[in-house]
Amino acid sequence: MVVDLKIKFFLLLLFANVYAAENSDELQILKNDVELLIKKINSFEENKISTQTQDVKMPLTHRNMLELKNAQTILSVGGRIHLNSVYGWPEGSFFAAKIPLESKGEEGQLSMNAKDSRLWFKTRTPSQYGPLRTLIEIDFLGSAGTDAVTNSHQPRLRHAYLEFAGFTLGQTNSAFNSLVALDTITYAINDTLVRQALVRYTIDDDLFSYDISVEDPESTLLDKNGTMLMPKDDVAPDLILRARYYPSWGEASLAFLGRYIAYDNVKLSDNTVLDNSDGAYGWGINISGKFKVYKLDDIRFDAQYGLGLGRYVAYNAYSAGSINDEGDINLHPTYGWHVGYRHWWSQKLRSTLGFSRVETKNNLDNLNTANLKAVNKKADSLQLNLLWMPVPDSLTGIEYSRGNREVQEGTIGTIDMLTLFFRYVF
Repeated sequence: MVVDLKIKFFLLLLFANVYAAENSDELQILKNDVELLIKKINSFEENKISTQTQDVKMPLTHRNMLELKNAQTILSVGGRIHLNSVYGWPEGSFFAAKIPLESKGEEGQLSMNAKDSRLWFKTRTPSQYGPLRTLIEIDFLGSAGTDAVTNSHQPRLRHAYLEFAGFTLGQTNSAFNSLVALDTITYAINDTLVRQALVRYTIDDDLFSYDISVEDPESTLLDKNGTMLMPKDDVAPDLILRARYYPSWGEASLAFLGRYIAYDNVKLSDNTVLDNSDGAYGWGINISGKFKVYKLDDIRFDAQYGLGLGRYVAYNAYSAGSINDEGDINLHPTYGWHVGYRHWWSQKLRSTLGFSRVETKNNLDNLNTANLKAVNKKADSLQLNLLWMPVPDSLTGIEYSRGNREVQEGTIGTIDMLTLFFRYVF
């Protein structure tokens, strides 16, 4: 049909050109016929396109596009690739509670993994309360698969929180954590790093920030056999107040912790049930900061002390207290500190020398003397590294670490570690 119309159209044009000069009346008739044919052709083509469009289901979104619930939300995706290569002698861990007390005849062990790699998702959405920000971040430090075949590592939640109008709600770093950490690959032996569910309110000023934080409680208590118990009988959240200061010479923070340690009919390590209940108020302070000293160099420090600090220091190496034969809770005093000097050899090359120590005073009246080897008393560490940034957003380096651990019975264990790593942030 369309072909016939087009043929007629071109024939009319031809005749129009031939007779244009001879008969103006016939020319006008031909022009009218041409216009009519053009209208028919256009109408037919439009109907054809409309029919084809109805037969095709258009996709809701384009390929390679991500549709967000709120059109005003900005989504960012990032993370890091982190490769560790660690040689330790003897075989063991650098955490205060896990430094080996005996070498068992082993000279050392080499291990490599990428489980400290991370992936995060951030959003930012405007609102009447100001920007709403969210963060979800995971790493792969969960349960590990076999090194023999797949080297799989389960994802583990690090952060999941919402920020708006000064509030932080969700899981993230505790307000009691140190403001400034040592620039080392392995953590300071006294590190105060707790990540948990919380509700925090922050007030920001020009030079100061103030936080009040209500956080997830967890009591840890030693029984008479030296076993750490977690009764799961908490009745009040941990309360943390913190002030942060950002002067021209560096930064500093002071945090205060208040908590209620409790149990109710707890099951002991020998499977007996203590038909009793008790509670005690614990507290702690943490001071940390950084001083700028020469060009890019700085000194970093941290110190904490408290009664019933427990899990807030040294990755839960020490209990908040112990339970005596009558079922009463006795809280233990704990202190720790670290200091480090960071020197920049150039814009891309730097080193840190760090020292740290942590110690608790266990209530020996509540412990059987035969089990004192199971109770941690103190630990210290030394770290020295050389870090290099070969390209933007990357970091590689080598670090030597030495850690010592002493238990209540008097035995001392030592571990030396040499760590090579590469990290790229994307």
